[in-house]
Amino acid sequence: MKRKKGIHILLDLYGVDPRKLDDAIYLNKLISKAVSESGLKSFGTLYHKFQPMGFTSVTLLEASHISIHTWPEYKHAAIDVFACDKWDKALKAADIIIRELNPRRLKKVIKSRGYIFNPELITEK
Repeated sequence: MKRKKGIHILLDLYGVDPRKLDDAIYLNKLISKAVSESGLKSFGTLYHKFQPMGFTSVTLLEASHISIHTWPEYKHAAIDVFACDKWDKALKAADIIIRELNPRRLKKVIKSRGYIFNPELITEK
């Protein structure tokens, strides 16, 4: 017996306002909003504001993580939302981020992660 354990949402957002992508305060508030409004639980965030521009952040979740990496000079953000057993909440968090950053174009890939197998079916070599 196996079941899907996690969801990994990979977002590439293009044509985003570069001022948003270079604003550490705005982006930290956005991630906090996505976490709280989706019902996920955060254990903290580590971030870095690059000079002259750019931002990277990882928020540790009870169920996994949200990461964001921005390139304001290209109006691009790469975002991961990874959550175990919280599919609906992860999808909601991703939708909040997309809505708030309002990209002109986006690529969204959704992957199933971490299958759990029945130990009786595992054979060792």
